[in-house]
Amino acid sequence: MREKLRNEQGMTLVEMLCAVAILILLGLMMNTGLQMAMRSYRDITAQSEVQLLLSTLSDALADDLRYARDVRTKGDGSLLSYSSDSYNSGGRATLEVGENGQVTAGGKRVLPGGAYGNGAYVVRVMKITYASRPDGSFFTIELEVAQAEGTISARTKFTVRCLSGPEIEDAELNPGEESGG
Repeated sequence: MREKLRNEQGMTLVEMLCAVAILILLGLMMNTGLQMAMRSYRDITAQSEVQLLLSTLSDALADDLRYARDVRTKGDGSLLSYSSDSYNSGGRATLEVGENGQVTAGGKRVLPGGAYGNGAYVVRVMKITYASRPDGSFFTIELEVAQAEGTISARTKFTVRCLSGPEIEDAELNPGEESGG
């Protein structure tokens, strides 16, 4: 009978436990690696979408402000309102960042909600100033776009030449007028 037990082939309980422990460690390492890869993928995707939103918004604002007429500014040169063919019919438009972090012009959204990742991305900073110089009239636009809940953001600052001429009114000179669009 002893000879029968010695010749029997198979794994002992200790060998089986060692094999299971090794498989569990390999599984944990794979899981950690996959989680890191997914986090990296989400961060890279978010950065790309923030850059795309920033670029699209910059182009939309530049296209509209390039043909702005009847520009009104505050005393410090920041944009108050202007006449726009795109966002109002003969009235005045104001550019604002709404509570939802989306830019509106004359009460209309400049970009559709999907461009903001349906709320995943917001505009945190939008500063627009207007200056009339001897070589022309210019808007300086500063934008910052970021994740609504996160740390990824992108910023740009650029200048757009106003092709409609140096018409400018200082809002402080006309205190009785409404500043809304």
